Amino acid sequence: MNNLKNIFKQLLLKFNFKNFTFKKGLKYAFIGSILLFLLFFTAIYRGYFGRVPTYNEVTMFQNMEASDVYSADNVLLYRFDKENRLNIPYDSIPKHLVNALIATEDSRFFEHSGVDIKSLFRVLVKTIIMRDKSSGGGSTITQQLVKNYFPRKPHRILSTPINKLEEMVAAYKLEQHFTKEQLIEFYFNTVPFGQSAFGLESAAQRFFSTTTSKLTVEQSAVLVGMLKASYTYNPVKFTEASKKRRNIVLNLMKEAKFLSQKEEDSISDLPLITKEKRLVRHVGKAKYFTEYVRSEMKKWLEDNKKPSGKDYDLYKDGLKIYTTLNYEMQQYAEQSVSKQLRKLQQEFDNEWRNEEPWSETPVVLENAIKNSSRYKRLKEKGISETNIRANFNIEIPMKIFTWDGDKQVTMSPLDSIKHYLRHLHAGFIAIEPQSGHIKAYVGGINEQHFQYDHVKTKRQVGSTFKPFVYTAAIEKGVSPCDMYPNILIKYPQYEDWEPKNSDWIYGGEFSVWGALANSTNTVTVQLMEKAGLKNIINLATKMGIETKLPEIASLSLGTAELSLLEMSRAYTTFPNYGLPVHQVSIIKIVDRENVELPTFPTIKNKQVYSEQTAEIMVQMLGKVITNGTAASLKYDYGLYHDLGGKTGTSQSQADGWFFGFSSNLVTGAWVGAENPSIHFRTMDKGQGSHTALPISGNFLRSLNNNPSFKYYLNGSFKKPSKDVLKLYDCLSRKGVPSPKKDTLDIVIDSLTIDSSTIVLDSIKPQN
Repeated sequence: MNNLKNIFKQLLLKFNFKNFTFKKGLKYAFIGSILLFLLFFTAIYRGYFGRVPTYNEVTMFQNMEASDVYSADNVLLYRFDKENRLNIPYDSIPKHLVNALIATEDSRFFEHSGVDIKSLFRVLVKTIIMRDKSSGGGSTITQQLVKNYFPRKPHRILSTPINKLEEMVAAYKLEQHFTKEQLIEFYFNTVPFGQSAFGLESAAQRFFSTTTSKLTVEQSAVLVGMLKASYTYNPVKFTEASKKRRNIVLNLMKEAKFLSQKEEDSISDLPLITKEKRLVRHVGKAKYFTEYVRSEMKKWLEDNKKPSGKDYDLYKDGLKIYTTLNYEMQQYAEQSVSKQLRKLQQEFDNEWRNEEPWSETPVVLENAIKNSSRYKRLKEKGISETNIRANFNIEIPMKIFTWDGDKQVTMSPLDSIKHYLRHLHAGFIAIEPQSGHIKAYVGGINEQHFQYDHVKTKRQVGSTFKPFVYTAAIEKGVSPCDMYPNILIKYPQYEDWEPKNSDWIYGGEFSVWGALANSTNTVTVQLMEKAGLKNIINLATKMGIETKLPEIASLSLGTAELSLLEMSRAYTTFPNYGLPVHQVSIIKIVDRENVELPTFPTIKNKQVYSEQTAEIMVQMLGKVITNGTAASLKYDYGLYHDLGGKTGTSQSQADGWFFGFSSNLVTGAWVGAENPSIHFRTMDKGQGSHTALPISGNFLRSLNNNPSFKYYLNGSFKKPSKDVLKLYDCLSRKGVPSPKKDTLDIVIDSLTIDSSTIVLDSIKPQN
């Protein structure tokens, strides 16, 4: 660069204006133009106008390829792609199609090294000097390929020359590394054809309902003709224009001696017949799970680079992502959610009949209106509130979700919002406790209509938090047979808080295991006092709860808002006998060369409570199944295995929960409306044992009926030691009144408190 500057400076000094002639002027102008061009070219080559692809980058040049997500049983779940692209090898491209491309776009393709000098001079003379635009732009196939792969950048008035020269440099580099056949393959796989068809294979399917290898000469000519202007020469929209362009391509093929005159004449007379096929992108299976995998891959991409140092691109680099999910188990899970929610929705609608579930809280509907995309869009346009409200009452055609399938209806946007507000939702997850492998993951009732992932959504967990209280208490020396009074206690240190039982039954005493089996609030709070709230929070965090827990008294009864994901992770510590595990969704990642890449580092966790405490808790949570609020799991679903679990219901029946476990599987289920103010009216319909437990019940029954999955249920819990067995040699209760006659068939397990914000500022730390 400096040498060129010095040469240019010396020429100026030697210039003698006295002896200047027109002939010399032309000579110097010519030399100066060459020097200026060389300076300009050198500046571009060195990246002064933007980075030009390096040799290393072009050697890594590959077809853009979506990354695929597979289940553990090798089912393609999803394809991470931004374009409807199907790559094909060169061997699948017919010879006549390659000939059509070369004849039309780059007749000296096999002769040049990426830049066609003859073509450039043609452009200079005919296009620039003579203003004849019919001569074309002079770009080779390789240059066009560069333009497709490395998009042009704006440079104001110099955009065209700068981008052209950058493409020449990159084209030359490509030609040094790849064969002509490879470049043809790259080109056909990257070029867009319009109407969501990217690449040759997609175009063949889109316009002719065939594959690339079966394209006829006339069809090939149509597709090559579209490269000049994919919209203008679209064979479906503009048949006549496309036919004329096709015949031009055929004529060029004849001139290049790829076709005889007779062949050209006969093919040109053929009508242009298309067979349009709508391209359907891979919508995927287990969509909520694959979106979770996408978020995990985002973390992976931040920590992993290619050998070249460049970033991986999830949408272009053709990664193969193998997950922990078992697709057959996933199907069982989806069927269980669908079966239960269809039933619950009918019960919910019957319970409310013609009333609106938000009638006592009209702000719910108001907020839903203002949070809708329609309202926000109209507001941004400056439309008045009155006109917006009027717009929401105009009936329009729309498609809505129902449990009988999507329905085409005429409905106002307001009625549509009301329709969706009434819907109940669910989340479900199944995890192997030893490995942390996620085996099933259902984030909602329909991924197309409802994007919220309820495996990750945080809701009030109710009584499913109580096992953490009991675990902490046992760690402090509490025994399962210790008896506690079932009485109302007012706690002055908590602002005279008086926690009540949801069944309103008081009197007598409960043993610790009996109180857990019956989810008795009065005893749970006494155990919270015994264990110390700080100890409970600390233990729950070590078990796998990531959310910061509020230091309030009502936490012991489950007022914290937590997710299915973190709660199920915490529950894995029970069948793992005190050892937590981090959930795992990805087990292997390979690149397009089938080279296995590093995944996530293994997290080694430490024991968070003693093995004896774990044995006690497994037995106590087992009694919830055999003698307590989750007894229906055994009797209604025929699951006579070693099982433990806990039901839970939040305030006003807004959330129903169930967590269950065998020695080899942990399941978690949640049911509720998107807005907690919308819920069942009555406890018998809204409690977790009625709403959430059946999802796990149906799922586990399906596993039990399939010999391939009996592993997950047939395992036995560790046989308790004699010392542990002695701790259960007692009654669950003494002197506790029987439930009223009208509640005999109702298993009550609800959060009933007077205040959810009783802060323990006055509590002394407990060791």
